[in-house]
Amino acid sequence: MHRFTHIFICLSLFIWLVTTGTRSADAQEMEDDAAEAENAQAVNSDQPQRDSPWLLTPTFSVDPKLGRNVGGIAAYLHRFDDASPVSLSGATLSYSNTDSLVSAMFTDLYWGADHHRLTAGVAYGDINNEYDDFLGSGKTVETTDDLKTLFMRYRYRVVGDWFFGGQLVRTNYVIGVPTSDEMASNQVGLMGFNATGVGFVVERDSRNHVRNPTSGSHFVVDGTRYSSSDDEPILDNGDLLEELLPEDSLLDSNSDFDVLRGNFNHYSSLGHWFTGVDAPETVLAVQAYTRLTHDAPVSGYSSVIVPGYTRGNYLGENSVGGQFDLRMPLSKRWGVVVFGGIGCLFGDGIGSNATSQSCSDELYPGVGAGVSWLVKPESGVVMRMEAAKGSGDNSAVYLRFGHPF
Repeated sequence: MHRFTHIFICLSLFIWLVTTGTRSADAQEMEDDAAEAENAQAVNSDQPQRDSPWLLTPTFSVDPKLGRNVGGIAAYLHRFDDASPVSLSGATLSYSNTDSLVSAMFTDLYWGADHHRLTAGVAYGDINNEYDDFLGSGKTVETTDDLKTLFMRYRYRVVGDWFFGGQLVRTNYVIGVPTSDEMASNQVGLMGFNATGVGFVVERDSRNHVRNPTSGSHFVVDGTRYSSSDDEPILDNGDLLEELLPEDSLLDSNSDFDVLRGNFNHYSSLGHWFTGVDAPETVLAVQAYTRLTHDAPVSGYSSVIVPGYTRGNYLGENSVGGQFDLRMPLSKRWGVVVFGGIGCLFGDGIGSNATSQSCSDELYPGVGAGVSWLVKPESGVVMRMEAAKGSGDNSAVYLRFGHPF
């Protein structure tokens, strides 16, 4: 089926799910107005009207890696105190037409007048990938992933908008490349690694909302030291790889290495340049990011994260890039989004670019557009239906939870 047909089907599915699974925006606004009027007349009640604490939404994606992927998210929202953002905890499950199954449990907590922040999650997956353009080779390759991972990050507000904390990552991300595919056996950069990472986090957050900001900025730097677990083999076809690769190759997954990441996001309100006066103001969000590695095996290399590209399909020692996200509300809940960005890989590469990569040769631009639905106004929970296009055959369609940044 042609990819544009997928986009049309996905947009139709999104509109149907939203309009049938939830109340329409106009109906919701009328009921909210009626509830406010009734509330104003109720002498014995001074409690503010709030969203339901429960959230149940579908997810959907079409990309060159997992094919057509459907799933859902179930979550519970809770505010610990009036000075803290709304906390969210839940679970997600998805299945694709490549017989891939991924499940996860997650939590994003804020308490103590927003002096404490905790983000954590566990995930398990049995993933069968079908890369249309494996590592930029132009060839289609299938891989099998066994994903088991644990992530935890805690931050404490020290002064003003500044937070300091630490993080723990435990991952056993094994990717087995079929031994019958010679090209894939030589390009083992996506084989994953079995390691534990411990690191620090420095964060400055001046956003006016943690999930749906309209002003402010968010700056995060984190560094992680990964220590591999040598007692467990990372690959089922390790014997074959030993014959193909030199002994000093960085493709060894059992390596200790360091990762340093930086992200800066800024949010600006543009008034009603693109929207009506009754709708919220248009917001322009911009992001600059980088990921740097030291002594990393290819399994720990950086990936292109620009919209329209499959994560892990293009790898390099280091990455840097920027994105923009223009959010234009059409009503109190519905909106249109236009986004784009460009990323690059530099440092040591793999395959034909194993000696060096530079941004002049490894640029990856991408653009896209879609519609958004504000599911929970108080907590800022948003669903977005998007179509993105990168260079060449790179493209994707998403029905996803939350803004990308």
